[in-house]
Parts: sequence; structure tokens; C-alpha cells
Amino acid sequence: MMKSVLINASPRTDGNSSFVIDSLKEVFSGDVKTIRINELNFAGCQGCKKCRQLDDYCVLNDDMDNLYTDMTDADIITVVSPNYYGFITGQLKIFMDRWYCMKDKRGISRFKENAKVFFVLTQGSPDRNHGETANKWMKRISEAFGMKYFSYIIPGCNADTRDMVKMKISDIKMHLKMIL
Repeated sequence: MMKSVLINASPRTDGNSSFVIDSLKEVFSGDVKTIRINELNFAGCQGCKKCRQLDDYCVLNDDMDNLYTDMTDADIITVVSPNYYGFITGQLKIFMDRWYCMKDKRGISRFKENAKVFFVLTQGSPDRNHGETANKWMKRISEAFGMKYFSYIIPGCNADTRDMVKMKISDIKMHLKMIL
């Protein structure tokens, strides 16, 4: 049975990124877990390196504790974030920093072999290149953990309308189905 994790990095519950997450849920079969980062209570990585010393997940006791196994067992992790000043949201950056413990003390990824990351960036700018820094960063992170990387940038997503994201959602679903 396929296991999927959908990560919503938007602080807005009714924004374009949330619309994408809700629309993509129907594409997945099997075990699907949705994470809204803004609803979690967690701290950023403290750089203590105890996860590597103890060869375990992060020693901080917060809402991240319940997510590590879900993510490492996932066949695909879909991350959707709005573009904030040419990058991802601050919430997602802090969340991703906590992935340091997702490698064991030998530096081997804890993620499932052949796991995939599908990154979707919604942005107000009509220029796709405006999100390229975030796309390249997420690709480097994903590949550092041995995951196959796929992405889709949706330009022209004005925060006050869903016109562009509605126009692109069937294309995004098609891309996702091709990689599943």
C-alpha cells in the first residue's frame, strides 16, 4: 500500500497552497497524511547533533515527534508552499531544518529507498524564474536524502484569487499521476 505525506507550508487556511493540497488529496490512494505546518507546535533545530550521536530522531519533544516515522515511511512527500520573497515560507524553512535528524550517525538517509518529493510553489509573480531559488534549494535537500525530485511552479497566483491555480490544477494532478 502506498504511503503519502502532504505538507502544507502556507499559514493561510484558505489560500492557493491550501487549495492545491486539498485538490491533490484525491490523486493519492492508500495511506495519506496531511500536515499543516502552521498548526504544529515545534522549535527550530538547535544544532545539538544529539540525533546523530544517539542515532535517533530529534531529541526535542514537540509536535515533530509524531511526524518522523510518517515521513520516513512515505513513498512520496508532497510539499506545497507559497513563494515568500523568492523563497519558501519561514515555517517550512524551520520544518526542513529539523530534517537534520533524518540521516543516521553514518550520514545515511532514513527515508524509504526510492522515495519521491513533489514540490509545488504558488507565487504571485507571473515570472516562473522568481521561484527558481526555492526550487533549486528544495531539489538539493531532496537529493541529499536520496529522494527523487519533481516540482511544479505556479506563477501568477494572486493571493486574493484562485484563478491561476484553478487553471493549473489538472496539469499538476497529471504531473503527480505520472510520477506515482
